[in-house]
Amino acid sequence: MSLLGLFEIGRSAIGASQTAINTTSHNIANVNTPGYNRQEVVLSIASPVALGSSSYLGRGVSVQAIRSSYNQFLQAQLVGQQQVSGRSTVLSQSLSQVEQVFNEVQGMGLGSYLTDYFNSWNDVAMSPDSQPQRTLLLQKATSLVQVAGQVETGIKDSLTVIDKSIGDVVSRVNTLATNIAKLNGSILQAEGGSNSASANDLRNQRDVLLTQLADLTEYTSYVNTDGTVGVNIGMRNLVNRDQTNTLKNVMNNDGNQDIYLDDVKITSNITKGQLGGLLAVNSSIQSGPLLSLRRLIASITQEVNLQHRAGFDLNSAAGGDFFNNLQLNVKNVSAGLSITLPADISTMALNDYKIQFDGTGANYSIINMQTGAATAPAAYVSGNPISFGGITVTVTGVAAANDSITVSPLTDAIKNFSVAITDSNEVAASSVAAEVPGNNSNALLMAGMSEFSVANLGATTFSEYYGGIVSLAGTMSAAAADSLRFDNAILADVQNKREAASGVSLDEEAANLIRFQRSFEAGARMISTADELMQTILNM
Repeated sequence: MSLLGLFEIGRSAIGASQTAINTTSHNIANVNTPGYNRQEVVLSIASPVALGSSSYLGRGVSVQAIRSSYNQFLQAQLVGQQQVSGRSTVLSQSLSQVEQVFNEVQGMGLGSYLTDYFNSWNDVAMSPDSQPQRTLLLQKATSLVQVAGQVETGIKDSLTVIDKSIGDVVSRVNTLATNIAKLNGSILQAEGGSNSASANDLRNQRDVLLTQLADLTEYTSYVNTDGTVGVNIGMRNLVNRDQTNTLKNVMNNDGNQDIYLDDVKITSNITKGQLGGLLAVNSSIQSGPLLSLRRLIASITQEVNLQHRAGFDLNSAAGGDFFNNLQLNVKNVSAGLSITLPADISTMALNDYKIQFDGTGANYSIINMQTGAATAPAAYVSGNPISFGGITVTVTGVAAANDSITVSPLTDAIKNFSVAITDSNEVAASSVAAEVPGNNSNALLMAGMSEFSVANLGATTFSEYYGGIVSLAGTMSAAAADSLRFDNAILADVQNKREAASGVSLDEEAANLIRFQRSFEAGARMISTADELMQTILNM
């Protein structure tokens, strides 16, 4: 090798050292950047020069690649745990709000007003002809109505927030999907489809977006041979290279939101992330505390009215309804059908029912929406009575395939809950018309109802059933809080492992900076020495 070869070796040493210094400086600058993976320069021996048949002389060093310390297994763990933690966060926040609505810790919840109401009946029994006791009874009943409405409103407000949050999450998912697709295009352009992982920073940015997406929704991803990433939600494609499909949330006939992707409903496939948590908690609240509260109020209305009708007021007239009677809520009646409802449903079983027509519209089944139990199919004849749950309705018209009608005594139970009596003389305290006002038997029965087992409440008392609702809300909230702490602890552990494997250590990078600086200086000294030798030769 000629003397000029020393210049080439020195140049390669300086170039490699400079690249290593730049990479180390890049690591230091991004020490606090979320999702950044430490990078390192991969050096290799430059191709040697043959001096003869069996001798080779080195030509320095070459930079083979800049490698990212990317751990695919830990990244997959991080994404999976982020999905679980996203769900837990939403569940804990939403259920905590519902628990606070009942406000039983401070003794200001519905339970105390329920007790006061029945105690007022006992006061009426003590003085059946006393107007102050009767007036107080109506006041306590009005307070019970108001607090029941406030509790339902608080729960419904939580559901409204959940519905809005679902739309917000869907919008954020679509934004992240668009940005991931853009990065796919940039990576494809930078790497030329070689999947050589040379666009490290772009890949880091994409991983950050994928982790953020995991917090929002459940998904699976895969890496294409050209280095781009595909993202699927509910077995439908959200991101394919630099193209995206739009995730949509649509309100269904039951008033709940369904999720669609590529015009296919995928609601049941989303169980994790914030979106999965929002869908789950919405269902849990509606079928748990809200439904139970409505059943309690409907049962109070039903039982109180039936007993009050059995008594007589101060005018010796038969007692009427103490609370406004229950009304059926009907949904999803198609244009081809109409339904006639009974005037009195005071003996109806307190469940929601669905009249479900088959694929031909010629037959129907009755489905108990709380238990899922369904009757055997029966032939549908327009105008013929249909009986279920202690009531009879009449459906007329032509049923289309898969038509359904939802009939509920619970949906409007609290909405219509109000005191029907406006005159305290109409309080039916007596059980015998001829013994007014001295007879107090019916008032005693009304007061004793607080201790009676109610069939529609699973053979529990009103207070026991309400205590079960409060306990359910508290248990659900506590369980969600425990799950959140557990899931966040696992997430923190996975994040720490990822940082240990791929994060930047300032001490290590500082040592590398000194090492590469010395290498750069040595390379420069090599060129300086070669130059001095060259000058010596030229001056000979």
